[in-house]
Amino acid sequence: RMHQVNIIICTPGRLLQHMDENPLFDCSNLQILVLDEADRCLDMGFEKDMNNIIENLPLKRQTLLFSATQTKSVKDLARLSLKDPKYISVHEHAKHSTPDGLTQSFLVCELHDKLALLWSFVKNHRKQKVLVFLSSCKQVKYMNEIFCKLRAPTAILALHGGLHQLKRMEVYRSFTNKQNVVLFATDIAARGLDFPEVNWVLQLDCPEDAVTYIHRAGRTARYQMGGESLLVLLPSEKEAMLKRLEERKIPINEIKVNP
Repeated sequence: RMHQVNIIICTPGRLLQHMDENPLFDCSNLQILVLDEADRCLDMGFEKDMNNIIENLPLKRQTLLFSATQTKSVKDLARLSLKDPKYISVHEHAKHSTPDGLTQSFLVCELHDKLALLWSFVKNHRKQKVLVFLSSCKQVKYMNEIFCKLRAPTAILALHGGLHQLKRMEVYRSFTNKQNVVLFATDIAARGLDFPEVNWVLQLDCPEDAVTYIHRAGRTARYQMGGESLLVLLPSEKEAMLKRLEERKIPINEIKVNP
């Protein structure tokens, strides 16, 4: 049915598969190309797929790029054959690059204290919707198993790339529909997913850069609603990460916890 549709929504890999394997798929009449999370689509991880896709598209088209952390790379724009592109930013001249309704804090914690910190946080926010970001699938699986065995005082869910797509959709719907719940997730949940009414985003593992921080924190304080973000840093991570956040115009305050 690909030759009968007017709008196609897909990932780069799946679109390229249809281009290569579906004899009925024809892009010659394409009028508009939209890249959501454009900076991610154009980075090194998708470079080969995107180059192959662009080679199969007509040069005469409208191209729209969307992202909370938009690329201005001349190299990236040239790959897309953009001529005199117009850049529109909702916060280019704003004082901060994150929403005003987002309260942002960080604390410094030793590695061996993280689990106790997380357990205390969950116990004290059992009546709220919390999204916890961890650095790897193994971390997510481990935390999910530990909190289930400890009988956490609220519903616990886990979302990571190792899950089958149907299971990921099930977890997404469950977290969306629940009011009092904690979701442990990798950065698979940092982009492209709209979770309504998230009260807290807890970044238990430090993001790799300020761009990732922005997308993680952006899961709360959406659509003019308020929200809170807490970043947990190791002592060795504090100086470098705070410098990156300052360069990105991200206001964040340090808080202390009782030992």
